[in-house]
Amino acid sequence: MINEIRYIYKSKYKFNDNLDQIHTLLNTNLISITDKEYHKTIPIFGKTCRNSVFVRDFFEYYDKDSTLNNAYIHFIKTKIKPFFKEDKLIVQKTPNLRIHLPNCTNIGKLTSDPNETIIGLHNDNMFGHPEEEINFVYAITDMYDTNSIYYESLPNSNIKVDKFNNLKLKKDEIWYGHLNKCLHYNKINKTNKTRMSLDFRVIPYSKFKKDNKNISIAFNKKFIVGDYYTII
Repeated sequence: MINEIRYIYKSKYKFNDNLDQIHTLLNTNLISITDKEYHKTIPIFGKTCRNSVFVRDFFEYYDKDSTLNNAYIHFIKTKIKPFFKEDKLIVQKTPNLRIHLPNCTNIGKLTSDPNETIIGLHNDNMFGHPEEEINFVYAITDMYDTNSIYYESLPNSNIKVDKFNNLKLKKDEIWYGHLNKCLHYNKINKTNKTRMSLDFRVIPYSKFKKDNKNISIAFNKKFIVGDYYTII
């Protein structure tokens, strides 16, 4: 998956550096002024989180070329299925690409956030995600400190948000957990490295409930097979 994602930016921008340096493209004339200005603001949760030019590049390529989708399916079959005993999985049809640039945030601000340093404090169930989902995070670049995710290890832990775990992953490592039940958030990235990661949801086939009519705020799709999910 890493090579396929790298190809997106190499083909469009002739970008040959490490992906954790993709933010340096903002200093070139390859990026529009409007897109540069976007990265000077904090997005709004569920509304403008995916407006980054680099995220748009990913989804435009994903929609027009089957190479990336084929790589994703292969990744699920070879890297994710071994975590489960079941032959079939219900899998998020299109993964999310998270790009957390220096001095920026990956997700948007919520009016309910407790202070300015906590951005997007939520769990996925607040936005209609089925409780049976298991969240997977795949690190495209190293994830650490303020470029990564802060999360509680157990639901309803009553731990203060500033004491949440910091998700630390090396490039090509995988983490899984229950972010549909556990609160999590971002901070402004004060590292000098961009974090790039894929996240997606998986439900064991035997636990999938077919009558869920809720709609994803990110993709505007129903949580059913053929819309938000596919079977692998």
